[in-house]
Amino acid sequence: MSRLSDWLRQSRLLRIAAVVVTFMLPLTNILSAAVVVMTARGAGPKVAVPEVLIALAVLTGLVLAAGAAPLPAILGAAALWGGGLAAGSILRRFYSVDLTVQALVLLTMAASVLIIALGPDPRTFWQPVLEDLVKQAGLAQQSGLPPDWFATLAALMPGVIAASVLSTLLLALILGVWLDRDKDGSEWRARFLSLRLGLVLSLALLVAVGLILLGFVVVGGALAMVLGTAFAAQGLSVIHWQAERRNWPGIWPLALYGPLLLGPPVAGLILLGVAGIGLADNGYQLRRPGSDVV
Repeated sequence: MSRLSDWLRQSRLLRIAAVVVTFMLPLTNILSAAVVVMTARGAGPKVAVPEVLIALAVLTGLVLAAGAAPLPAILGAAALWGGGLAAGSILRRFYSVDLTVQALVLLTMAASVLIIALGPDPRTFWQPVLEDLVKQAGLAQQSGLPPDWFATLAALMPGVIAASVLSTLLLALILGVWLDRDKDGSEWRARFLSLRLGLVLSLALLVAVGLILLGFVVVGGALAMVLGTAFAAQGLSVIHWQAERRNWPGIWPLALYGPLLLGPPVAGLILLGVAGIGLADNGYQLRRPGSDVV
C-alpha cells in the first residue's frame, strides 16, 4: 500500500483515474474520496481543485457515453469530492482532526437544510419510490404496515442520505490520512482517538430533537441523523481509546462490529448506543487515565 501511495503522489493522471474509477465501481466510493483527501492534504487545494474539476468532466463524459443521466452521478461525486477537498484542505492548514470533523458536520447540516428548502417535498418524492421498492422486493405488504409508515420513512430520507454521505466522508478522512502518512502515522492515530466534537454540536442535537417534537420532522430528522452519525464517530474513538489504553484482547472489535452485520435493527441500536457514548463524552471526559478515575 505504501508503494501505491507513492505512485499516487507522483502522478496526477493516476490520481484522477483512481478518483473516477473507484467512484464508479461498487463499494469503492470511500477510496475515491480518500484520494481527494490525500491530494488536498499533501499537495494543497491549488493542486487538488483542478484535479477534481477534471475528474468531474471525465465522469460526466463517461456517464453520457453510457447513455445514462449525468446529474445523479455529478451530484454524488460533487458531494464526496467536495467534502474530501474541504477535509484535506482544513487538515493541511490547521492540522486538527477535531476541526476537520466539525467542519464536515456543519457542511453536511447546511447542505441538508438547503436541499430540503429548495428541493421537492420528501414525502411526495420518496413515498412512491419506497412503496415501489417494497413491492419489487416482495417484502411485507402495505396492508400489514402502519398507515403512516411510508410517509414517515419518506420524511426521514434526506437525513438518511446526509448521514450516509457524512459516514463516507469520515471514513475517507481516515483512509486519506493513512494513505498520505509518513513518519507521523502514530501521531495522527492519537488525534483520531482523541476526537471531540464540542458542546456546541451537543446543543445543536438538542435543537434538532426539539424541531422534531414541534412537528418539523424533515429538517429536525435530517439534522439529528447527521449529528447522531458524528457522535457515533466520537463514541467509536472513545471505545478504541479505551481498548488501546486497557490492552483489550486483539479480537475485541468482533464484539462491536460483528453484530452490525446482523441487519439494520440491530446495527441501528448499536450505533445509537455508540452515539450516546460520544454525546456523554462531550459532557464528561471518558478518556482519562485510570489513575484519574474516582
